[in-house]
This record gives sequence, C-alpha cells and structure tokens, in this order.
Amino acid sequence: MHRVVVHVPDGERVGRALKNARNLLDDFAGDVEVVLVLNGSAVDAVVPASAHADFMRELITRGVRIVACARALRNHRLDSGDLTEGVESVPGGVTEVVRLQGEGYAYLRP
Repeated sequence: MHRVVVHVPDGERVGRALKNARNLLDDFAGDVEVVLVLNGSAVDAVVPASAHADFMRELITRGVRIVACARALRNHRLDSGDLTEGVESVPGGVTEVVRLQGEGYAYLRP
C-alpha cells in the first residue's frame, strides 16, 4: 500500500493538488492512501461555496482524507462549521504533514 500526503500551502495549488490526488487514485487502483493537508491561503478552498468543493467531495467519496489547518482557518475567519462536508480540521497543517511523514507517508507538494 502506498501512502501519500499532499501538502497544499496556497490557493493557487489547490486545483493541481486535487488532480494529483485523483491521478494517484487512478494509477494505483486502490493501492494508495492519500491525505491532502491544506494550510495558508489554500483553506479558502474548503468551504462549500468554493469552486473546488464538488471535486473535494468526489475525492472524499473515493477515500481521500482532506484536512485543513485550524490556525489557517482562524486566520481566514473560518471555523470547522464552515467546511465542506467530509473535510476535517487539524490543529496545525505543517504538524500534520510531519506526523504523517513520520508514519511513512511520502511527501508531495504540487
């Protein structure tokens, strides 16, 4: 089983990161775990009104875990109640990336 953490630190990378996650799912045909960690300005994409919300929901139904940094959410005046269904909040985005790398996840930053 391949395990990949996709780090998305800014809004300009969100679309590319979502496509990378979809490609990983397609190419590894079920033999991959993907976690997208959004922090910085990328957290603006995790709200239901975002242009990326439908794509995120699709990936979540395919097993991708999508998490947003609580610190970045606060900085952007958002909270966990503002998130697209299925998106989780973690205390710190970079902390989550490091934790996942410690568990053997490969790091990808689109």
